[in-house]
Amino acid sequence: MIKMEGILKYLIALALAFWPCSAFAAPVYLRCHLVPDGKDVGAGDLANSAPMEVTLNEDVGMVTYKFAASGRAYTARGIFTAGKVQFNGFMIDRTNLSFQRTSLGQVDNGECTLIEIKRAF
Repeated sequence: MIKMEGILKYLIALALAFWPCSAFAAPVYLRCHLVPDGKDVGAGDLANSAPMEVTLNEDVGMVTYKFAASGRAYTARGIFTAGKVQFNGFMIDRTNLSFQRTSLGQVDNGECTLIEIKRAF
């Protein structure tokens, strides 16, 4: 006769083995810039004036982006899908690192590159 306690332990172990768990991914650091297209968009357009640094933190669903030229940084909730990340009018393609900004119905295109962050600890 099999003891009920043994069966219960077996079922708990089996359930834990198949319990869904998320893998913790390190944040991804990118430098993104729009490709000039000859349009004069004005001096106040931070995205056109210099590259922006982007930190994608999928584990918490947040994106931080910083305009290095002005020192302005923003944190926003991101929409992370298998193919792209979207935040505050920006979109980054996860397969080819293309970059896109949509503002007032106008779409500007660019590209991103991975950057390595060196840390002391």
